[in-house]
Amino acid sequence: MGRLVNEKRIIKKLKPENAGNLLVFCEGNTEYNYLNFFKDYLEKRLTVPYSNMVIEPINTSGNAMHVYRYAEDFLNIDVNRRKYALYEKHLVFDCDAPVNIQDVIDLMINSDNEYILDYSNLLFETWLLMHFQRIDIHDIVDKRSIINQIRNHLDVLEYNSKVKASKGMIAKILGNDGNAKVRNAIENAKHLEEFWKKEKYKMEHDIKKMNPSVMIYELIERLLDEIDYFCN
Repeated sequence: MGRLVNEKRIIKKLKPENAGNLLVFCEGNTEYNYLNFFKDYLEKRLTVPYSNMVIEPINTSGNAMHVYRYAEDFLNIDVNRRKYALYEKHLVFDCDAPVNIQDVIDLMINSDNEYILDYSNLLFETWLLMHFQRIDIHDIVDKRSIINQIRNHLDVLEYNSKVKASKGMIAKILGNDGNAKVRNAIENAKHLEEFWKKEKYKMEHDIKKMNPSVMIYELIERLLDEIDYFCN
């Protein structure tokens, strides 16, 4: 099992901000297994509950529009709307599809459900690749390149749906130094975010230009801060 506890860490004097109640909609088995790894890690190691994360996976092969529509339909059901009224609502999605991804993001932003957009541009594998290496703004980050690099790091002949759906893949990615790997990925994501800010690019208008970039790091950082503080 991958390790997320940083045994050499210095405990902060202040508790991390409570991530609170989170309702997360995500596309694909890879995203679900990754998020569920953190969820299980917290639930099994915390003596008292701190944050609560509910993950709603999109069970079909989907894209950003499918995630949005699923979330809207889910929250349009009265019992769900009441149950999750006080939850933060997160959408985890890739930016490779559909072609009109900017229009989809516009729908997400303007929804009455006040979603937080935890996107990966171009793919979720962009975020996973950051666990192994630094991605720079000038790197080739098309789909084939990303998948080939992930395949090489995982030492598999193919990076197919079976490999992606394997729960053991996430543990393999994190390995025995998962905390350091995730922290490095977070710093890489922040570096890219600062670059796009300086270029005055914004997700609301320029998502196709902002490749590579990921915002799922914000959610993961909050969860990892809790692990660092509470999981000795």
